[in-house]
Amino acid sequence: MQLTSDEHLTAEIILQSLIQTRTAMSYSDFAVCMKLTGPQKINRIVTWLEKITLEDMRAGRPLRACMIFSKQTPGLPSSGFFSFCAEIGVFDWQNDLAKARIFTQSQQEMLFSTH
Repeated sequence: MQLTSDEHLTAEIILQSLIQTRTAMSYSDFAVCMKLTGPQKINRIVTWLEKITLEDMRAGRPLRACMIFSKQTPGLPSSGFFSFCAEIGVFDWQNDLAKARIFTQSQQEMLFSTH
Protein backbone atom coordinates (compact mmCIF):
# COMPACT_ATOMS: atom_id res chain seq x y z
CA MET A 1 0.00 0.00 0.00
CA GLN A 2 1.24 3.47 -0.86
CA LEU A 3 0.68 6.87 0.68
CA THR A 4 -2.46 8.67 -0.40
CA SER A 5 -2.05 11.96 -2.26
CA ASP A 6 -2.84 13.88 0.96
CA GLU A 7 -0.31 11.80 2.90
CA HIS A 8 2.24 12.35 0.14
CA LEU A 9 1.79 16.12 0.47
CA THR A 10 2.07 15.91 4.27
CA ALA A 11 5.25 13.83 3.96
CA GLU A 12 6.78 16.39 1.57
CA ILE A 13 5.98 19.26 3.96
CA ILE A 14 7.45 17.44 6.96
CA LEU A 15 10.56 16.44 5.02
CA GLN A 16 11.16 20.01 3.82
CA SER A 17 10.79 21.23 7.40
CA LEU A 18 13.37 18.68 8.57
CA ILE A 19 15.80 19.85 5.90
CA GLN A 20 15.25 23.53 6.73
CA THR A 21 15.78 22.91 10.45
CA ARG A 22 18.64 20.45 9.82
CA THR A 23 16.86 17.84 11.91
CA ALA A 24 16.84 14.13 11.10
CA MET A 25 13.92 11.99 12.29
CA SER A 26 13.30 8.27 12.80
CA TYR A 27 10.93 6.35 10.56
CA SER A 28 8.56 5.80 13.49
CA ASP A 29 8.57 9.48 14.52
CA PHE A 30 7.95 10.43 10.89
CA ALA A 31 4.93 8.09 10.89
CA VAL A 32 3.65 9.75 14.08
CA CYS A 33 4.07 13.25 12.58
CA MET A 34 2.12 12.08 9.55
CA LYS A 35 -0.53 10.57 11.81
CA LEU A 36 -0.20 7.21 10.05
CA THR A 37 -1.68 4.16 11.73
CA GLY A 38 -1.78 0.47 11.04
CA PRO A 39 0.75 -2.31 10.66
CA GLN A 40 2.10 -1.17 7.27
CA LYS A 41 2.84 2.46 8.16
CA ILE A 42 6.65 2.14 8.05
CA ASN A 43 6.51 0.12 4.82
CA ARG A 44 4.36 2.85 3.27
CA ILE A 45 6.95 5.45 4.27
CA VAL A 46 9.81 3.30 2.93
CA THR A 47 8.01 2.87 -0.41
CA TRP A 48 7.57 6.65 -0.63
CA LEU A 49 11.21 7.27 0.34
CA GLU A 50 12.38 4.89 -2.38
CA LYS A 51 10.22 6.78 -4.88
CA ILE A 52 11.66 10.17 -3.94
CA THR A 53 15.18 8.71 -3.90
CA LEU A 54 14.73 7.72 -7.53
CA GLU A 55 13.34 11.19 -8.31
CA ASP A 56 16.26 12.89 -6.56
CA MET A 57 18.81 10.66 -8.29
CA ARG A 58 17.33 11.28 -11.74
CA ALA A 59 17.25 15.04 -11.10
CA GLY A 60 20.84 15.09 -9.80
CA ARG A 61 19.73 16.28 -6.36
CA PRO A 62 20.94 15.19 -2.93
CA LEU A 63 18.86 12.37 -1.49
CA ARG A 64 16.17 13.75 0.81
CA ALA A 65 15.55 10.28 2.23
CA CYS A 66 18.83 10.64 4.16
CA MET A 67 16.90 12.78 6.66
CA ILE A 68 14.95 9.76 7.92
CA PHE A 69 16.81 7.24 10.06
CA SER A 70 16.37 3.87 11.68
CA LYS A 71 16.29 3.64 15.48
CA GLN A 72 18.53 0.57 15.09
CA THR A 73 21.22 2.75 13.51
CA PRO A 74 20.61 6.24 14.94
CA GLY A 75 21.42 8.95 12.44
CA LEU A 76 21.48 6.50 9.52
CA PRO A 77 18.72 5.26 7.27
CA SER A 78 18.01 1.54 7.43
CA SER A 79 20.27 -0.98 5.74
CA GLY A 80 17.43 -1.48 3.24
CA PHE A 81 17.85 2.13 2.11
CA PHE A 82 21.54 1.57 1.42
CA SER A 83 20.79 -1.69 -0.39
CA PHE A 84 18.26 0.19 -2.52
CA CYS A 85 20.88 2.87 -3.27
CA ALA A 86 23.31 0.14 -4.36
CA GLU A 87 20.61 -1.47 -6.50
CA ILE A 88 19.93 1.78 -8.39
CA GLY A 89 23.63 2.63 -8.69
CA VAL A 90 23.77 5.64 -6.36
CA PHE A 91 26.01 4.30 -3.60
CA ASP A 92 27.54 0.88 -2.97
CA TRP A 93 27.88 0.73 0.78
CA GLN A 94 29.16 -2.88 0.93
CA ASN A 95 27.61 -3.28 4.40
CA ASP A 96 30.09 -0.75 5.79
CA LEU A 97 28.43 1.51 8.38
CA ALA A 98 31.34 3.96 8.33
CA LYS A 99 30.89 4.44 4.57
CA ALA A 100 27.14 4.73 5.08
CA ARG A 101 27.63 7.44 7.72
CA ILE A 102 29.96 9.46 5.45
CA PHE A 103 27.50 9.12 2.55
CA THR A 104 24.54 10.17 4.71
CA GLN A 105 26.38 13.17 6.16
CA SER A 106 27.49 14.32 2.70
CA GLN A 107 23.94 14.05 1.36
CA GLN A 108 22.61 16.00 4.35
CA GLU A 109 25.25 18.72 3.93
CA MET A 110 24.29 19.11 0.28
CA LEU A 111 20.62 19.32 1.27
CA PHE A 112 21.40 21.98 3.88
CA SER A 113 23.47 24.03 1.46
CA THR A 114 20.61 24.21 -1.03
CA HIS A 115 18.02 25.39 1.50
